[in-house]
Amino acid sequence: MPSQPHSPLTAKAPQEPVGQVDTPSVVVRRKNFYSPRNALCVIFAAVSLLIFWTPLRTVLHFPIFTDNAYDKYCYTVIVPFLSLAILFLERRGIFSSPRYCIRAGMPLLLAAVFLRLIAGQVHNRIGVDNTLSIELLGLVIFWIGDFILCYGTSAFRTGLFPLLLLFLTVPIPDFLLDEMIRTVQYGSAAICSFVFSLFRVPVLRDGMVFTLPDLSIRVEKACSGIHSTMAILLVSLLAAHLFLTPIWKKLFLVLFAIPIVCITNGLRIALLTLLAQYVDRSFLYGGLHHQGGVGFFALALLLLYATLLLLKIRTP
Repeated sequence: MPSQPHSPLTAKAPQEPVGQVDTPSVVVRRKNFYSPRNALCVIFAAVSLLIFWTPLRTVLHFPIFTDNAYDKYCYTVIVPFLSLAILFLERRGIFSSPRYCIRAGMPLLLAAVFLRLIAGQVHNRIGVDNTLSIELLGLVIFWIGDFILCYGTSAFRTGLFPLLLLFLTVPIPDFLLDEMIRTVQYGSAAICSFVFSLFRVPVLRDGMVFTLPDLSIRVEKACSGIHSTMAILLVSLLAAHLFLTPIWKKLFLVLFAIPIVCITNGLRIALLTLLAQYVDRSFLYGGLHHQGGVGFFALALLLLYATLLLLKIRTP
């Protein structure tokens, strides 16, 4: 007898591979990564490097490979990489619904090119440092315009922190930088004076000058440690964004970074002075003076971490 055909009701449906139901395939992820949208963003980023190559060469080469006035900008080199790292960590939320936005992105690109052109015209009148600030401001605006053009304003709002962080790539104007240095200078002197009083060291203070029985020291602007100050500020910004939720806690952690720097700088100055007074004068010029900042920077990180832990404690 001829065999009867199987009934559709009894036929077995093909089974889905276990573990592949809810996870996106590698092919889809690669397709999204190599999408025309991402390619366009990379192309515009490459164009920005060509347009702003001269200021980029200044902040990349001189602060790293030479010892001159531009070394105060060395912290700006790391900022774009930090911003990219945060964008990558938070990519699922930021790039969840990308869309082109020419209306908002293109004016920013044109404004950035205009800043690059105008900076070259007013170079002789505003000075080298201010010209560099304007040019790098244009570069950051170009990057933000590129992002908005390719991914839209919704993605910009979601990724607001890493994108605004890019503005730290712009060198701080001298008048603001001087105020920051002066604040740390006076704060460090106050901590140093407190340490001397705590250990009953005979000292006469006149502003930034401390006179001990056998030597006199002056807390100069160089003692403020602008590099460590900016590094602690960057770390506090990242920690506040990643680990704290209330705005007031974020602000407190960032603002408290300056007192932390003052404490560690003041302790360092006091320690070197006491060692020079009671042990050996060479401590003022030796390795502890020039390379000892690493240990005090680690102490600043520990104080910042302790402050973060206190802020993370839930209040009733």
